[in-house]
Amino acid sequence: MKKEIIEKINQACEELSNKQGIATEVYGVPVHIKDYVLYSSYEIGGMEGGNCYGDKPESFDEDPPKDRHKILELVLSEIFPDITLLEFLRLGELWHDNTETEYEYYGNSSERRIEYMILSELEDLVLALKKIRMKRDGGNK
Repeated sequence: MKKEIIEKINQACEELSNKQGIATEVYGVPVHIKDYVLYSSYEIGGMEGGNCYGDKPESFDEDPPKDRHKILELVLSEIFPDITLLEFLRLGELWHDNTETEYEYYGNSSERRIEYMILSELEDLVLALKKIRMKRDGGNK
């Protein structure tokens, strides 16, 4: 994917409810993955309320944001705008996730889920789906 397209998509992601984009070496993505990834990072829970006056922290949970995979929609609008629902569902198999906990003072913590998809794997699957479609349609698309 061209750098200009990545920048355009990342700019569009700035308006979303959670951290999303395309990047390398994203916090929460295993360090051995050096490729570009589509990522979505959001808080799923933790502990809050602990303080220096002795109050004990209590756990809390958050629902994932409804637009947490908007990054995939933005990418597909650039590389595969006429994707069908069945093709789109196949792409869901490429998502991986990881959970990271950030510990704070007085027993407080934030737990984040990082969902990511390796960009090269997405591009390979999109290319394969396009080839299947062309073969099925007799090369007319």
